Amino acid sequence: MQKNKLLIWLGAIALALACLPTSSVSLPTAEPGAVNTYIVQTADAAATQTAAVAPAPVTPSSTAKPTFTVTLSPSPTITFVFILPGLGVSGTPTLPGIASGTDKSQYGCKVFSVEPADGTVYETREDFSVKWGVKNIGRETWYRATMDYVYYSGAKLHKVASYNLPKGAEPGKNVYLSADMETLKESGTFTTKWALKIDNLYFCPMTLTVIVN
Repeated sequence: MQKNKLLIWLGAIALALACLPTSSVSLPTAEPGAVNTYIVQTADAAATQTAAVAPAPVTPSSTAKPTFTVTLSPSPTITFVFILPGLGVSGTPTLPGIASGTDKSQYGCKVFSVEPADGTVYETREDFSVKWGVKNIGRETWYRATMDYVYYSGAKLHKVASYNLPKGAEPGKNVYLSADMETLKESGTFTTKWALKIDNLYFCPMTLTVIVN
C-alpha cells in the first residue's frame, strides 16, 4: 500500500514539473580574449584611482653645480729702485773714490787749497766754514747753472748738503767753494767729503778733516 502511494506522489510531481514553462534564459557566451580585456580595463581603472589619490609628483630640480670662490692673493708690487751713477738709494753718493780727472778729461779739477787746514781743533757743536780753492783743468767750462758742489760721504758736518757754483769757470780758471759746517756732539776726528757734480757725474773730490774735543 505504501509503495503505491509513493509512486502516486512521484507521478504527481513529474506531471507538475512538466506543466511548468521552459526557461529561455541563456548565459552570454564569452568572446575570446574577453577575460584579458576585462583584466586590462580593471588594471587601468585601478591605476586611474591610484593616480587620483596619489600626491603630485615632485619634479626634481636640476642639480646645482658647486660654486667655487677663488680668492686671488694680491700680486706683489714690484718696486724699481733706480740708482744713478755715483748715487746710493738715499740719493747720497756712495762711490769709494771719485776721480779728479786730468787735462785730457772732459771734466777735471785740481784742489789747490783748503781752509781751515786739516787737523784744526774745534769744540763740540761749534760752527765754522770751509773753503776749497779748485782749478778747472778739464776741457769743458763749468757753468753755474748746471754744476753744483755736494756732500757725498764721510762725517755729516754740513748744514746744507748742496750748493751752486758761485760763478762759472773756464778751463784753466780758479773758483772758491764755501760751505757752512758744525762739529758733532761727539769728540773725535772727523772727515767730510765733497765733490763737484754735473748731471749724474761726480768728480773733483774735496775733503776736510777736523778734530773735535
